[in-house]
Amino acid sequence: MHRLITIAALLWLALGGARAALAHTVTLQDGTVYEGKILSQSDTEVVIETTFDGQKILAKADVKAINDSVPPMREQLAYRAKTALDVKARWDLYKWAKQKGFVKELHYILEAIVDLKPTDKKARKLLGHKQVDGEWMTPAEEKVHLRAKFEAEQRAKGLVPYEGGWVTPEERDAREKALKKDGDDWVTEEEWHKRRGERLVDGKWVKLGFEEGKELTQKLVREGRLKVAYHWGPHFDAHAEVKPELAKRILASCEKAFGVLRKTLKPTEDDYPETVDERIHLFLCKKMPGYVRMSNWFDKTYDVNSLTPGWKTAIQRQHAWWHVQDIRATGVYQFPNTDKTYVSNVVHGAGLLLITRYKANYAFPSVWLREGFSYYLEMEALGYTQTFSLGSGGGTGGAGAGMKGPVWTDSAKWREALKKVVNEGNDPPLRRIAKMTVDQTSYIQLVKSWSIVEFLIRWDAKKFKQFIDLSKDRSKTEEEALKEAYGANYRKVDAKWRAYVSSGFTLP
Repeated sequence: MHRLITIAALLWLALGGARAALAHTVTLQDGTVYEGKILSQSDTEVVIETTFDGQKILAKADVKAINDSVPPMREQLAYRAKTALDVKARWDLYKWAKQKGFVKELHYILEAIVDLKPTDKKARKLLGHKQVDGEWMTPAEEKVHLRAKFEAEQRAKGLVPYEGGWVTPEERDAREKALKKDGDDWVTEEEWHKRRGERLVDGKWVKLGFEEGKELTQKLVREGRLKVAYHWGPHFDAHAEVKPELAKRILASCEKAFGVLRKTLKPTEDDYPETVDERIHLFLCKKMPGYVRMSNWFDKTYDVNSLTPGWKTAIQRQHAWWHVQDIRATGVYQFPNTDKTYVSNVVHGAGLLLITRYKANYAFPSVWLREGFSYYLEMEALGYTQTFSLGSGGGTGGAGAGMKGPVWTDSAKWREALKKVVNEGNDPPLRRIAKMTVDQTSYIQLVKSWSIVEFLIRWDAKKFKQFIDLSKDRSKTEEEALKEAYGANYRKVDAKWRAYVSSGFTLP
């Protein structure tokens, strides 16, 4: 049927609607020749429908000759089309028509070829067809096909059409509720701004704590005789003696760590009150002298030594401290560490503050849990950790199990090192680690603490949140909280963790 329609269309075009006429060419006195069909002629004029140039009205006085011995080209085309019954004849027709100057008629001839031979590549390409998924298609057919294919693929992914694009049903529902995307979460506009440290004041969103943070920096400059600059972040204030680029890098890294905590523990407003007083302050010093002056100012301002006797002396033997009473803050100095190590150290201190501050009750988790979780935040936010700064054991302690320190100081080798000691049966039991103080903790205990935290989160993130929430209940022991959340005590968790490590850190 398609072939008959194509040929019929070609014949109709060739005959120009089949209007009757006899003459075929008109030659003028100046030698111009018009080829086509004579529509009418009289004693004064000749009207001819030319093959390619439309209708012409010629004065009879200008006509030299009218010749009807050769059929008009359109009639020739029609005749040839009617008698071209195989592929070769239609290709011959195509070549003839092209030579004679026909243009749009060539399309119908090519279609007639394809009707007889659908696999004719030359005809297909001249028509502008393409092979798509094994089938020849016109541009229009290709467009329809590809759109249908794309839609099928999107639906197979579980997506649905929405406002000119494809989204998950969750995203569609969220957009319909006017929610905004923040990481993996859909939140209200108010929550979106709050997560960026902004609050609505007199109809405008302003930076929470900006003025207060700047004022605290000015006080430190004035009273502590330190040259520091203020840098604001959504949840952190940096009072920095270090270069601005490094301070901003630290703020961004701490915000990433906060994002990991939010994703893991899903805190509510009650868990982390978003107020000026609850913001975390980062005191970033270059070298030990500035760090000591800053720490002395901090002690004088917040009376830390009376709360923790010996604090002023102790901080001078270590390059970092953190504090949660009255103000949430960590102080760290850089020299001689690299920027990368310095960022790691500050993020770790921020992590200790975050886990201690969680639930807003300032119940201190055990050393293994707060250290392990802080290392987890570092590894997830930074992709590495270079923090070994807490206590004499954590800073310079032995490698444990006969292994050299450098293996543990490279966090990229932690899994390999853990697997080795576990397979040799030389890792310290979790029950023993859970009773250790900061000064008793060395490399292997810190690394195992990180790995167990990671394991518990991978095992069941919801149960890990429940465990942390319960461990913040002062009426429960940590092991009781673990048993209630996971149904396993220290010994059982240890056994599951060892199996996890031995299998190449693969959950069963």
